Amino acid sequence: MRKTVYFLLIAISILGTLVTPYGIVNTMVSLKYETENINDCVSNVNGINLCDTIRNLKIIFVFCLVLLVFLIYFRKKILNPKSNAE
Repeated sequence: MRKTVYFLLIAISILGTLVTPYGIVNTMVSLKYETENINDCVSNVNGINLCDTIRNLKIIFVFCLVLLVFLIYFRKKILNPKSNAE
């Protein structure tokens, strides 16, 4: 069970690390073409605050990257816990 959860978290963090930059670039293109001024953040098409979306995607990217590094660094401790009960 522990290995399954570990590899699931690894897969999710790799997927998040690969997908969020695409989302950031996509939102930046929307920011360029769906707003009138450079300083505007609210889309004229659907009314979503695009600056908040970019900020949230950056946070998700950093979180997935930190999680991936943490899981790889502590791999042995996570997968092979030592039991003190003898």
